[in-house]
Amino acid sequence: MARISEDVAEAVRTAANAARGYPGDLADVHRRARRRRNRQAVLSAAAVVAVLAGAGVGVASQRQQAAPALPPAATDPPAAAVPSVGPSAPSNPAPPAREPAQHLILRDAAGTYRTEGQAVELGIGSRVGELRPDWTLVTHRVVGSRNWERLVVLPDGSRVAFGSHDTEPGTRRTDGPDVSGLEYRLVVTGRDGAVRLQRDVRRHDEPVMLLTATATTAYLWRPAGLVSHDLETGTERTVVRKASAGLGEVFGSLRFADLSGGRLVVSRMTDECVPRVYDVATGRLVAELPLTGAGCVAVTDMRLSPDGATLGVVYEHSGATGPQTRAVLIRVADRRELIGSEDLLVDRAKTSPAISVAWEDDHTLRGAIYPVGAAGVSGVDAFSLTRD
Repeated sequence: MARISEDVAEAVRTAANAARGYPGDLADVHRRARRRRNRQAVLSAAAVVAVLAGAGVGVASQRQQAAPALPPAATDPPAAAVPSVGPSAPSNPAPPAREPAQHLILRDAAGTYRTEGQAVELGIGSRVGELRPDWTLVTHRVVGSRNWERLVVLPDGSRVAFGSHDTEPGTRRTDGPDVSGLEYRLVVTGRDGAVRLQRDVRRHDEPVMLLTATATTAYLWRPAGLVSHDLETGTERTVVRKASAGLGEVFGSLRFADLSGGRLVVSRMTDECVPRVYDVATGRLVAELPLTGAGCVAVTDMRLSPDGATLGVVYEHSGATGPQTRAVLIRVADRRELIGSEDLLVDRAKTSPAISVAWEDDHTLRGAIYPVGAAGVSGVDAFSLTRD
């Protein structure tokens, strides 16, 4: 089997989203803002339209040379343990019976995108995209900061967001960990967009990043480990210490992480293809789930099912023609792969591709593949995997 070159593997790692945190100075905030502006600068008004792609059952996502068709809506479920992608969608798909357990947010999306209907612009004016279970694309406007890093949409439609905010733009200051006028904001908005909470969670000379949230608690990475932040009182408690999660340092050591069903899964920079699942209540290691036997060289995204019983992972591996991408569902209890996709067709030729996944319920993992910063109107390719 051909080995992926080191530069390609590193590019994959760079494109994926790690829990980076903030080093505590304005320079990093401004660098992040410039990267966002640079991504938007390449956008043009060219009407190059690509819509949601699909191929036959058994293939998670494929682009066709002709205009690709929409996959079926959630009302047309796939057979058990078969990746769900079909040739077309109903013209008027029925709405889902309930909100998804995890909302599929298009992480890092920047540009103009279309699934069906009107194209939407993301990454400008704090607009964040979500791919719904009926495969439509909706937007969430995030308020309270100029530089959003993380957004969690809760089952009731309210939103918890985290990002940096310079409260003194244009003011000359001595930069550094204790620079004045810099906040790391945690903002909670209702389904109607009204701000319910805005709080600065910055500690001087300390990085911080939001992992996930519930209606009452935000879970933040701090140098000591994973902490629970009470949204009402602001009280914090360390729930998983960094040593318990096998991390020498949180920031710079952590590749990916997710928290669900009372379990924490982490992927470390040193061995990202070996996700480890921990019990949050005890800090005990529940399972190691190595992907190395499948040729994994980099993890692209991973999420625990709502009940914490199954891990959904998207990873890069070496193929006959170069790097390939695959999605799998792994049962934590016995480390068994329940179902895996064929290689996903990811276009790496024009722009940096991104892949995000989320669980619709305890059985179905949905995913989205999309370019970041492409010119014109881009499509969003969808795939799903369903276990028994």
